[in-house]
Amino acid sequence: MSTDPPMDPGGQFPIPATSSTPLLAFRCAPIIKPYLPEDASTPAGFLIDAPITFSEVAGASPINLPAHGPPGVLDVTVKVSGHVLAKGPVAVNASKVELPFSLKVLKPQTAAFDVECSATLGKQSFSSKTTLSYLPDPPDGRSVTKMDMRTGALLAKAATDKSGAYETVFPVGFYTDFGSYLAANVSVIDEVAAQGFTVVGIF
Repeated sequence: MSTDPPMDPGGQFPIPATSSTPLLAFRCAPIIKPYLPEDASTPAGFLIDAPITFSEVAGASPINLPAHGPPGVLDVTVKVSGHVLAKGPVAVNASKVELPFSLKVLKPQTAAFDVECSATLGKQSFSSKTTLSYLPDPPDGRSVTKMDMRTGALLAKAATDKSGAYETVFPVGFYTDFGSYLAANVSVIDEVAAQGFTVVGIF
């Protein structure tokens, strides 16, 4: 009613507290989720983020920065079960820095690998944790959709060419009923594909 007082709808994201000193939001993540055995022939990698922030976001730690000049370079190490997978320099305040590694030192498994990422800057130490999915080949008749964490894009193979390369998919489509629509004319799928749709949800 127009005479009712306004109500707070709720659902707002909380605003993190502000820090008076700089914080390092050190994070790491695999570039591709998930990896498959066919990826072992090419370098895999982790994305390293090391932004400086004054917001007390989750995982951010205090960092001492020089009063003048560049903020410095982190020495980053990525481990799985104590084994070093990747190592390299990452500039402080950089984002999406790629550290390559080889999948050949790991065996595919259905459970995700626990990953420990550490960084040092002089006598200062920082750490972060993530997981790495390296799955066995899918059973016959099934497929795997991947995500490229550099862009957030979905990657998939063409349904008619499972031996082909993974390609970017932008999901645009609609939901429909199979029995009363598609079953009567399966060629509709080809028609909507020609119109630019990439996904048809069937219920």
